Amino acid sequence: MAHLQQHNSLSTRHELLGEQVTIGRAEGNDIVLENDVLVSRRHAALERREGQWSVRDLRSRNGTFVNGSPCGDAPLRDGDQLRIGSAIFDFELGHDPLATMADERAGASGQELPALSDRERELLALLATGMTDQQIAGQMCISPATVRSHLDRIRDKTGRRRRSELTRLAIEAGLVR
Repeated sequence: MAHLQQHNSLSTRHELLGEQVTIGRAEGNDIVLENDVLVSRRHAALERREGQWSVRDLRSRNGTFVNGSPCGDAPLRDGDQLRIGSAIFDFELGHDPLATMADERAGASGQELPALSDRERELLALLATGMTDQQIAGQMCISPATVRSHLDRIRDKTGRRRRSELTRLAIEAGLVR
């Protein structure tokens, strides 16, 4: 079951039902943001394709952003942050269909990772392949600043500060071959 958790004074939670959920300022959208002048009448659509949710910008005036980066059409992962106009949503998914085989191997490798999110595991695996922050950002459809933020959280959780230590952790945990 997927949800959008809206950041506002009411902390509104929107359950994503069906194959498409539209967001916009006009009545008739599934999620109506009527008082936000930065939101187009039909701004974006969340679509479920083959069990995977994605967001598609509907040629809005001010764009749709996933984790701070503009996107036209992008897959959504558990924990992604979606910005439409001035509204900010957290995408929540019980099961992540994009979880990689490396994620599954991590639990069976003998090396237990601290409680890292799927996105943090994905980022750690990309880092271990030698990618730069900029390359990781491009691969994950996030900004380099978001990459650095994720890395800071991973460092706090693992106690490993250097990239070489994080690479070793990813290899030991089976995130990369």
